[in-house]
Amino acid sequence: MTGMAEAMSKNGKDVLVLADGIKNKEDKKANYKIKRFSGWKPVRRLNKARYLEKLCKNKIVETIYADSWKSVEYVRKKNKKILVLAHGTEIPKQYWGVMLDVLRFKKNRIINSYKNVFKIIANSNYTRDLMNATLSIDLNKIKIIHPGIDVYKDFISQEDEENVKKILKDRKPIITTLARVEERKGHKFIINAISDLKFEFPNLVYLIAGKGPYLEEIIKYVKKLSLEDHVIFLGWITEPEKSLILKNSEIFAMTPTTVGESVEGFGMAFIDAAFHGIPSVGSRSGGISDAIIENETGLLAEAGNQLEITKKLKELLENVELRNKLGRRGKEIAEQQYSWDNKIIEYLEAAK
Repeated sequence: MTGMAEAMSKNGKDVLVLADGIKNKEDKKANYKIKRFSGWKPVRRLNKARYLEKLCKNKIVETIYADSWKSVEYVRKKNKKILVLAHGTEIPKQYWGVMLDVLRFKKNRIINSYKNVFKIIANSNYTRDLMNATLSIDLNKIKIIHPGIDVYKDFISQEDEENVKKILKDRKPIITTLARVEERKGHKFIINAISDLKFEFPNLVYLIAGKGPYLEEIIKYVKKLSLEDHVIFLGWITEPEKSLILKNSEIFAMTPTTVGESVEGFGMAFIDAAFHGIPSVGSRSGGISDAIIENETGLLAEAGNQLEITKKLKELLENVELRNKLGRRGKEIAEQQYSWDNKIIEYLEAAK
């Protein structure tokens, strides 16, 4: 939403963002206005909805872009042009077992929130089809727009370069995953592949950046397989460090599966890697096949198929020419289709 607000402002729009949190000095540096709401989440959402209604009554509001159905749930009159973003992860996928009534209640909340909105913007084909299948939403009301992406372009300091150099220690090849460490992200599949491939590529190193509820489990798993020399946990890293690590990587890998109701709706991390000219290995799960063009910007394996994931990683590690080809094409597509300067045009056109 930050990228969208900045791009719209740059496009000449007068933008106001209704955001969560406490007002801070950084807000004044933005090229758009920010109104913040704090407090208990249900009350905060209600206050935000009432403020929006009042704003629409007293001001000329051209279009409202909501980050999810929850942001418009408490808006009583949807007579303005409202476009709601749908990400896939917030859409229920099945209704069974002891959670049946709870999930039905959530389903009804979502359906009611979408009533009378101008359009729903799905982040992938998967999300659009999921909404149609589980919520019976008319496909004509849904438009697919892949998210735009912010790529770090500011000055990278000597200190940033030294920090990354200490991490890498001239080791090659490098496989990297930048993601919240959750079970569904599939880190274990990459670790298992490293366990097999280390014999053919003795200097192979796998970088895991990010934190999350599954981190301790992954750390224990690496120790169990005695892979401490091949797997490095970076924790939280800065944007300059992320950019430098991607530039020095041979492969970006993330092979998610669906765990319960949690699924990868699109996969912006693959686009980030493509911006840096790095090919990806992903899985056919959720909306990832929208983010990776198979055999053009990266390779795809069946979700949960360890043998195929290992095979795809090995194929890219062995074939420098293929890596470079996929990386070049990925960068070309990312710059043409996913930079906010170009992407914002799609969001503005969707309101017409």
